[in-house]
Amino acid sequence: MAVEETSLVAAAPAQSPLAAMMGQLVRGTHVSQAISVMARLGVADVLADGPQPVAEIARQVGAHDSALYRMLRALGDVGVVTELDDRWFALTPLGALLRSDVPGSLRAWATMIGMPFHRYSWTDLYETVRTGEPAFDRVYGTQFFDYLAEHPEDAAIFDTAMVAISTNEAASIIEAYDFGRFGTIVDVGGGRGGLLTPILSANPHLRGVLFDTPTVVSGAPGELSRAGVSNRCRVVSGDFFDSVPEGGDAYLLSNVIHSWDDDQAVTILRTCRAAMADTACLLIAETVLPQGRQPSPAKLADVGMLVLSTGGRERTEAEFRAVLDRAGLRLVRIVPSSGRFDLVEAVPHARS
Repeated sequence: MAVEETSLVAAAPAQSPLAAMMGQLVRGTHVSQAISVMARLGVADVLADGPQPVAEIARQVGAHDSALYRMLRALGDVGVVTELDDRWFALTPLGALLRSDVPGSLRAWATMIGMPFHRYSWTDLYETVRTGEPAFDRVYGTQFFDYLAEHPEDAAIFDTAMVAISTNEAASIIEAYDFGRFGTIVDVGGGRGGLLTPILSANPHLRGVLFDTPTVVSGAPGELSRAGVSNRCRVVSGDFFDSVPEGGDAYLLSNVIHSWDDDQAVTILRTCRAAMADTACLLIAETVLPQGRQPSPAKLADVGMLVLSTGGRERTEAEFRAVLDRAGLRLVRIVPSSGRFDLVEAVPHARS
């Protein structure tokens, strides 16, 4: 069946405030849930080779024919798929990001957004804003990372989503920052190596140390081997609140510090400082909140930290400077990238 070329953005008159609020903003949560289900089922992988009738898609992903049709029909209106004649569907460039096998795949991230352990917390945002207490703790009776330790299936989904984030941000980070000046980089809380692996691949002389909890790094050797960097990367498990490996020229914390309140963030940073030589460098890869009123995706991400974590937050330059200073580190500069993450560069106070 031929796919007609269509624009993802249909020409239409400007919406009224009422239509925009009802159709785009308030119902945004419904769209994200439907996209999550599409990702979790693997619909995009089925459509990778071309259009398919919904009955065949349903058969391959194990879904109810009519229910899947109604969901995909709705996702057609937001440009994720294109509905063709006779209940056939084709993947759009936007929907292709939900494939498992494409660079920049968002399938893992989209899946996590709609999973109960993530979704239910957001339904309690009202009480979080009213009381200042994290929704996740109230909904599940435990803190986020403690919950993941007791629920390995959800932990696996979370870890895979974090790998996807790191992998997607890697290219922009590598383009923005010169890692070639280092000999050894220690990735603290580096998961399965989603960021460290492409850094090592782009810098053949560089050696790495991947450090995270035993459960998380258990899946790292295979990832490193497939990328061809396992001979240059040592995998170490432990707790970054207690100690981290010594001997690095650079210590990298990607998407880590924002999960913790200021006191806990300072503890992690002090642990890194204790392992660092005075000539070493510390890098934080996270989104830096703007000081002013300019729009930033970090603002909504900060609400996410309010919901999911006890004290976690996105930080401004001044707030990063404050926690680094308490840990014996001096903020040198913030290096922006073309992606979502910036690189906060710091050195020990002892350095002149």
